[in-house]
Amino acid sequence: MSRQLSPFLIFFLLLFAVEGALISAAAKEVFKDEAGRVIYTIDENGIVSMFENSPTDLTLSVKRGTVEQMRPRLEGVAPATVAAGSSTTLKLRGKNLVGAKVMLGVRQIEMGAYLGLPAMVEVPIQVPANFPPGDVAITVTTPIGITVGSFKVTGPRQVQSGSPNPRDNSKQVISTDAPASCPEGMMGVAAERGGFCIETDQTFSGDLRDAEKICAIAGKRLCVASEWREACEQTQKGRIALKNMLGDWEWTASIGKAFPLSAILLGEKDCASERLYQPWKSEAITGRCCK
Repeated sequence: MSRQLSPFLIFFLLLFAVEGALISAAAKEVFKDEAGRVIYTIDENGIVSMFENSPTDLTLSVKRGTVEQMRPRLEGVAPATVAAGSSTTLKLRGKNLVGAKVMLGVRQIEMGAYLGLPAMVEVPIQVPANFPPGDVAITVTTPIGITVGSFKVTGPRQVQSGSPNPRDNSKQVISTDAPASCPEGMMGVAAERGGFCIETDQTFSGDLRDAEKICAIAGKRLCVASEWREACEQTQKGRIALKNMLGDWEWTASIGKAFPLSAILLGEKDCASERLYQPWKSEAITGRCCK
């Protein structure tokens, strides 16, 4: 038996269709994101409209102004400094950042999946342990313009067993050995970029926002792709005993180089094959956290 749509649902579907038609008819230029949603329009008078959309295609807000008024602006980057060998989330605060594409001035730093909101872009990053200290440029681009910023990479946090010696001026290094201890349910992995802990089995299933939230609540984080591959390869070689590393796609915090808004999934058939996944989708995918 066919299922009829409710009048309420039909009304909203017609409303969205009419709204889309009006936008296309009134706009001289229309810019869409990878999901096909309108994020900017420019009308015959040069007035820009910026649309903030929800994952379900509802328009949450609309802001309008001239091209100059609607250019992206980056007003702050936090944290301002990041230690080599660490993972963090850069919070890029500013204006007119819907649909922003973020590029770093170096390729060695891995970026995780992100979405550009009107006043904030949160970009997970992983800085290699051997990355040299210095400033890293950030370029943020929208269809309306470009803005730039930067953050500083410092030397790796020193790993030492005793009390620090203030007279010791030797070069700080980060341990590449597996951590001596990990939280319950996690196992240490040795890696060139710095040892880390990873959960021994898949612990959740959800979309990208669920994955990030679950790990954060537990005081952990999503593994970057290089960490996940290292753990997978060591498991395959019998060096560590992780469960269910192959057979299902798993979340990582990394994004594909050619598709800035596509999260990298790993593990469906081997340790290397990737699937690129658009983070505005809501497919439930398994995962495990790192620390």
